[in-house]
Amino acid sequence: MHVTRAKVTNFRALRDAEIQIDGSTTLIVGRNNSGKTSLVNVFEKFFSPSDDVKFVLEDFTTSRIADLEHARRQFTDAAQLEAAGDNEAGEALRSKALELVPAIRLAITIEYDEKDNLAPISSAILDLDETCHSVRIVATLAAGDPGKLLADFGEAARRAGSQFDSYKWLRRKFNEYFTATYRAVSPVDDSVTRELKPSAARSILAVRFIYAQNKFDDTPADKARTLSKTFEAYYRASSTDDKRGQNVDRIEDALALASKELDANYDELFEPFLDDLSTFGLELMSPLHPPRIVALIEGAAVLRGSTRIQYPSGDSQYPLPEGHNGLGYSKLIFTILQIRGFIESCSQASPQPALQILFIEEPEAHLHPQMQETFIKNIEEYIKSKTDRNVQVVITTHSSHMVARSGFAKIRYFDSTEHHISIKDLSTFQADVKKTKDGRETLRFLEQYMELHRCDMFFADKIILIEGTAERLLLPKMIARCAARLQRQYVSVIEVGDAYAIRFRSLLEFLNVKTLIITDLDSVDPSQKKRISCHPATPGACTSNSTLKKWLPAKEAVTDLLAAATKDKASKKVRVAYQVPEHPAGPFGRSFEDAFIIANAPVLADNLSSLALKGHFERTVGEDPGAAVIETHAYEIAESLRDHKTDFAFDAMLLDGWKVPRYIDEGLQWLTLP
Repeated sequence: MHVTRAKVTNFRALRDAEIQIDGSTTLIVGRNNSGKTSLVNVFEKFFSPSDDVKFVLEDFTTSRIADLEHARRQFTDAAQLEAAGDNEAGEALRSKALELVPAIRLAITIEYDEKDNLAPISSAILDLDETCHSVRIVATLAAGDPGKLLADFGEAARRAGSQFDSYKWLRRKFNEYFTATYRAVSPVDDSVTRELKPSAARSILAVRFIYAQNKFDDTPADKARTLSKTFEAYYRASSTDDKRGQNVDRIEDALALASKELDANYDELFEPFLDDLSTFGLELMSPLHPPRIVALIEGAAVLRGSTRIQYPSGDSQYPLPEGHNGLGYSKLIFTILQIRGFIESCSQASPQPALQILFIEEPEAHLHPQMQETFIKNIEEYIKSKTDRNVQVVITTHSSHMVARSGFAKIRYFDSTEHHISIKDLSTFQADVKKTKDGRETLRFLEQYMELHRCDMFFADKIILIEGTAERLLLPKMIARCAARLQRQYVSVIEVGDAYAIRFRSLLEFLNVKTLIITDLDSVDPSQKKRISCHPATPGACTSNSTLKKWLPAKEAVTDLLAAATKDKASKKVRVAYQVPEHPAGPFGRSFEDAFIIANAPVLADNLSSLALKGHFERTVGEDPGAAVIETHAYEIAESLRDHKTDFAFDAMLLDGWKVPRYIDEGLQWLTLP
């Protein structure tokens, strides 16, 4: 039995979003402010065991807050129409106003099989269909009486006149009018429902939230007590467990003995004070008797006020306080302790919850990359080792290392590139790619790439795919020179080699992130059997680049590629950039190196003596070549540098006044646009 999906309506950024939840671990990824935390928060608002968690006006999607103001005006206009005798028009407008009053909904689907114990969810099973093995619970925050809300809202506006602040009034009165309700809804017939008490709904689904912003610090003294307080909570959760309760009993027995000794010491300490009380005739005030100071020591109280976490020093002789421990280690201890405490509390609950979901927000905070990979790799095994019940884990993360370890099936991508949030299921992406030609090979490549490289495209504002080392080393400087706006955005730069950009096509189209592919013309001579590389101006030359041939601009002849219009180089949010002449009818390159040489021939000619690769230039075009000679023989120079591309990039970095090749300049300019 497990939660399979959740649909959220009108909650913050999630106007209408549905997410598939994995049976064990779900990894939620996406750019900042893409709605990941909103998903966690809506579960917390409806299912948190704490009464302190309440909804506020700002939990509504902003457009729906505006609807409340529109509803108030329409409701007032309806009353005026009815007062004027036009009841039909007034009633129609009143109905429209009531329909505008928003509600937040969280619809949860639970799947079960015949082996499961159905007693905990029996109140939510509403159908007799033997083939149906699912239930739905719908939690709703809505106005209990929308008509009264709008009437009072309108009256308050009338009394205040021009000074009325509708936003402040709604914030102040919000919890007077909006309440949360829970219903079981038949999965086969929406009209069949049953109301559930909040306690009944929370007994079906138990949740725990471990947030990223824990109050850890590097306080050098013994002041940081975050872990100590967490151990206190674990002590309370364990006190009712039969097995661990034996240990708790022994702690309580030891404290009882200490209490007796303290009682005797208290008698001696406070005797003078008690004698002073008799001076004021306390014993004459029947039925009062002189007080006695006694020690009542409870285990949880001792942990709360008098217990500290300490770590042994290097020689184990001098203990160090909690605040001396590293943030990453403390974070990991805190997270694991919270997980175990949740499992303990659920196992001791009566009745035990049917389902348990643990939400962990950004567990990578303070953890180095290896610890991040270890955490996501071991979380499922750890939970299974502590309980025989299924605990589903939902993790929000910005860690490319966790993404690389998880695989596609568990990833849910929050796409905020459009005007609303959409949640994309990469398990669906995985299944769809498998169905395409060469899909399995593409999927295998992508999965291996994720394992071997930082897969940060899931968190990027923009993506750039490049072919080689030279482009990677020089790209930051090229961006600074011609597209400085990109420096203020999170741009994921991915080095994909000579022939692999097209392998990313399905994933890039799925992610819907604006992407620039900087690739090479890769001209080859079609008259040769093996199609060896050739000068790009060779008559009849064509490209060997799969991206250019099969994707964008889907042309093979070099002449056709040079004649391609800008619109042919882009499709939706992806654009390709490849070598073009720096000026009309001028020479053009086959690779980044000869394109750079053509664009910067004058600079290279003036600074040739300072280049580490000076000899390669001179062996190709002679000593002291002019700019025109370097430009004309750029292809031959680049061929001689084939095995020295990194050195060439370092030489270029040290040059002053060089410019970005035109094809990259145009591509980066396109990428800066919204």
